[in-house]
Amino acid sequence: MIFKELAMKRIIFILIFFHLKAISQQNNTLYFLETPVATTLNPANYTYCKITFGGLLLPITGQLIPYLNINYNNNSFSYKQVIHKGDGLKKDSLIIDVPKIFKNARKVIYADLYLQIPWFYLSYMWKDQWYFSIGMNEKIYIRTNVPKDLLTLIWEGNGQSFLGKDALFSYLGITANWHREYFVGVGTNLNEKIKIGGRLKLLFGKMNVYTKKNFTTFYTNQEDYALTLNTNTIIMQSQPFIDITQFEYDYSGDSIKFDADTTLNLDNAEFKDFRKKVFFNDKNLGLATDLGIVYKYNKNISVYASLLDIGFIRYRQNADGIKVNGEFTFDGWNIQPSLTKNDSLIEENVDNFRDSVIKTFNPQLVSKPYNYWLISRFYIGGTYEINKFFTATLLSRNEFFINRLHSSITLSCLCKPLKWLNFNVSYTIQNNSFNNLGFGFAIKSGFLQTFIVSDNLLGFIWPQSARNINLCMGINWIFGCRKKEYKTLLDTKFI
Repeated sequence: MIFKELAMKRIIFILIFFHLKAISQQNNTLYFLETPVATTLNPANYTYCKITFGGLLLPITGQLIPYLNINYNNNSFSYKQVIHKGDGLKKDSLIIDVPKIFKNARKVIYADLYLQIPWFYLSYMWKDQWYFSIGMNEKIYIRTNVPKDLLTLIWEGNGQSFLGKDALFSYLGITANWHREYFVGVGTNLNEKIKIGGRLKLLFGKMNVYTKKNFTTFYTNQEDYALTLNTNTIIMQSQPFIDITQFEYDYSGDSIKFDADTTLNLDNAEFKDFRKKVFFNDKNLGLATDLGIVYKYNKNISVYASLLDIGFIRYRQNADGIKVNGEFTFDGWNIQPSLTKNDSLIEENVDNFRDSVIKTFNPQLVSKPYNYWLISRFYIGGTYEINKFFTATLLSRNEFFINRLHSSITLSCLCKPLKWLNFNVSYTIQNNSFNNLGFGFAIKSGFLQTFIVSDNLLGFIWPQSARNINLCMGINWIFGCRKKEYKTLLDTKFI
């Protein structure tokens, strides 16, 4: 028994320590809140309401509290840590605190911006057994990642930290994607202990750019200070405005040959053109799915798990990219032509050097459709019902990005003091920060339920000190809600 307790404590410690080092998007406070929107994080975590609907397109209520979900976070430093008032002669000026930047910077610095607009959704509970849902969402996601080695090289030069070893730039890149999803979902009770749910999503990509591949190193030889740059990089993009037809270097003319066809000119485009080629663009199709499960272990304990955004978009519209591959070593500059003071000879020497670099890396145009895989997320957590008013919860959120696992952990207390009110108070460890105090509530008045949720309230009070800002809010129409226990058997008559 003592051995088991020590092993369990060690596992818990390892999990918490691992999450201290992680980065993650938010919405953890929303996961257990009793609102229909929680099904976006776990399709099996549905409420027993006969009909629910909402969204930005819903007249009046859709605009009264605009339905949106917005997240910003980074894993290294806040505005206050980077830019602040100086000391001494600079006390009246704002300075960029470079030492603090390097002190707080992680090995790979991430910054995320995520926006989701639910245009509409509708759910229906059939025979208190089957939960059906449909809806449409707009999603925009941007992530930039910069390796700390690059910042160090820019600030120190190549003669200090990286003398005799590689500076790694392989995690330098960007991921930006805008797509619309139409989904249909279903959930049911398998038995008295298990609920399952899932969603199938049809995706339409609007715009995309991402670093598909990047292996880049920069080496300084400690003997003769020769510089070696090695790279193998592919950057892909798709958008409705231009189609790149040619990109190559003309060595005879010392110029880049670039040609593109305009497919949507913003200067003279009419709204119907913009609506057809952007908002209702159907050339970039994709599929994805969400899966969820809720397991009621006993009267007080339940376990939750969900896997979201398993899928991809096939980008075809103006799908182009640039591929660069090669290794170049610079071991010194031939100064002899410069000593002759012959301008033509100097210019020829510069041209030869430039041509040599370009030939080595050989930039090529990649014009073909490509698959963009969504960034999948995995949630696992549990609840312990203390009494009918209070429930303690624990949630872990995980995602893979550029072959790295990023996670967060959230502790919260779900409170249900009144039939028409439930709220959640949370504490989240993420992005190497410990000041993420969250709060969310859902208030029901008649057929309307208003909800506002944030994983970091302090970010709105002191934004200059925050690395995470998160807000999810809206209004639901709900009818025929009641508390429902799990049925003991699956109703096979429907099947």
